[in-house]
Amino acid sequence: MNLADLLAELAPLVAAAAAALVGIVLAWVGAAKRKQGLLVGGTLLLFAGGATVLAWAIIEGAGGEAAAVGLAAALLPAPILIGAFVWLGRYRRRPWLVLAFCLGWGACVATAIALGVNTGAAYLLHRNDLNPDLAAVVSAPVIEEIGKLLGPLLVYWFARRHLTGTLDALVYCGLSGAGFAIAENVLYASGAYVYGAESLDAAAGIAQVTLLVIMRGLATMFAHPLMTGLSAIGLGKAARKPGRKGLQTVWIIGMLLCGMGLHALWNGASVLGVALEMPALWFALYPAFLAPLFFTMVGAALWLRAADARRTQTVLAPLVGAAQLSPPELASLASFSRRSAARAWARRFAGKPGEAAMKDFQRSASAVAEQYDLASIGRPWSEQTVHEGVGRMHAARARYAGADPRTPPALWDGRRYHVTFPDGRMRPVEPPAAPVMPFPVAPPPAYPVPYA
Repeated sequence: MNLADLLAELAPLVAAAAAALVGIVLAWVGAAKRKQGLLVGGTLLLFAGGATVLAWAIIEGAGGEAAAVGLAAALLPAPILIGAFVWLGRYRRRPWLVLAFCLGWGACVATAIALGVNTGAAYLLHRNDLNPDLAAVVSAPVIEEIGKLLGPLLVYWFARRHLTGTLDALVYCGLSGAGFAIAENVLYASGAYVYGAESLDAAAGIAQVTLLVIMRGLATMFAHPLMTGLSAIGLGKAARKPGRKGLQTVWIIGMLLCGMGLHALWNGASVLGVALEMPALWFALYPAFLAPLFFTMVGAALWLRAADARRTQTVLAPLVGAAQLSPPELASLASFSRRSAARAWARRFAGKPGEAAMKDFQRSASAVAEQYDLASIGRPWSEQTVHEGVGRMHAARARYAGADPRTPPALWDGRRYHVTFPDGRMRPVEPPAAPVMPFPVAPPPAYPVPYA
């Protein structure tokens, strides 16, 4: 192959590298000058560069037909994978651009970096008369876990207000891992199709892809998010320890190493099983270790999600004394089952607009609680966000309060209820031990400054 042919063949890679470099510069300038257009444009260019590298590698290695089959196969389980993490964080106002960034980072950037490094590691192993498959144990766990974590780390560094704890970190790292898994499945499914088609025919290639989808796309689809989930724990813990750089670094690096170790164990079982002619080794590892760990992480994620609701009840307690919230409203925010019951109540008496208003009330309360929580751990918080959130809560409440005809008109002044009796007179009523009164309309006095 002459130089001209080589340059023509590598032209997509050169274009991808140029797009990625320009994208990095534009995104950096956009972040520094707070220009969202530059930031989004630069990020899209960076993602386009990474996607071009992946597309070139797949098409060069397997061909366009195999790449199309692999893409279709990889997209089949994608809604389940992505939807799980969107559902996990759906009660917090997380910008969709941040969610899309983490997903795109895992799918386009982390995979392109890992592809380059792992290919180079396999080449070096082969040059030194070692098994190239060892790259799956030596380099893959390191570069892939670092690559997947880098996207959420950028959110932590440049948009820290959107990453305040472990639940946020799990959502962002999970989406990054999901994007990586989807892109990797395209690569593997394309190779499976070529293997089957070359061995027999196209039908055999489709059969190979179907087996791969069942194994990688269904049985082990959460493997990459699970490994990155360990790093998310460290990132979330770091977010809760502002000003303590050393401890933040220890948490992030320590849990990243745990994720690398789990990844090496996962890949190593497969490589070792092939080397020892014991393919059942990987299948034994899955139910004995990885499946229990997966369900443990699922339980931890659900617990963190519930703890997020409980934290809302705790940090918003000052609003009850300031007559911004009534006791039953605060109690209704304490769990997601109670929030669901409150939305059902609003829908029953105020229709779909009432249900939408209750949902907006709950999201606004969560936004205010997030600011109070930031103030409690010493991180910067926004008084304007608190003010706007309380205003949205009042506006939302006005759309469903009083819709239940069996509820007497009532107000909460921060200490007692003022209930309108059948004779038309309003009398003060001491609150009961349990918050059983219906949702009253609260007057809007000044809201309290948290932890002043």
